[in-house]
Amino acid sequence: MTKNSFLQSVLDQWQVKLVCVLLALSCYFLVNFSSYTDRQVVVPLEVIFPVNYEAESLVPNSITININGSESIIYLIDPALVIASVDFSNINNIGISRRTVVLSYDDKVFDKGEIIVSAVPETIRIAFKDKNISE
Repeated sequence: MTKNSFLQSVLDQWQVKLVCVLLALSCYFLVNFSSYTDRQVVVPLEVIFPVNYEAESLVPNSITININGSESIIYLIDPALVIASVDFSNINNIGISRRTVVLSYDDKVFDKGEIIVSAVPETIRIAFKDKNISE
């Protein structure tokens, strides 16, 4: 009889119980994800130039990174742990070239706290000219 009474108590007013469970889950996710925020930090940018070409346009020496995660954790992250670089070493013609910024950091540290790191902007554009051409 205990199986019957247990099953009967679970199934009694199951719609109300289902709504309560869904409401509790939505409250949990609302509170959990409302504490997620962004932190923007400027870090040095390492630019690797091609051998036979030189930059004709301005070359940025820093870039903004966006750190997204729980508000209680992202302010504990040291921005010096993130290394930003962009590699133009394989350029083989003059003109404007675009490359994606590569961010290097310890994945273990950032994955544990569910932290997302991204560069702003994600790509860098630089105009190149031959080194041998003098103005």
